[in-house]
Amino acid sequence: MAAPTIYYDGPCHVCQRAVLWVRRNAPGVACVPLQSDEARRALPVNLTTPPLQGVVVVDGEGRIHVGHRGLHALAPHAQGFRSWLLRWAPAWGYRLVARFRGWGGRDAGCAV
Repeated sequence: MAAPTIYYDGPCHVCQRAVLWVRRNAPGVACVPLQSDEARRALPVNLTTPPLQGVVVVDGEGRIHVGHRGLHALAPHAQGFRSWLLRWAPAWGYRLVARFRGWGGRDAGCAV
């Protein structure tokens, strides 16, 4: 199974922490900021321009998954019980975190 690519909000501190988690727990998954040229080339414009709709995952077959569905698409690539956590991430839980994703500051630039 080909590894997916996750596109995330680069300046978002919560997203940066999530990317670090993905890199540790889902080896081989590529992580790319939504603000990058690579994201603009790979994704439809509505997914790379504000207001951002959430994390975007392009799976190994080229299908696009947004928000909590993106987490579900990452599940097969995560190790151990972490796969279960991603597979069962609820839509309401994703929306709650996304709503308050400015925790810890915003617009500090991407540190990942």
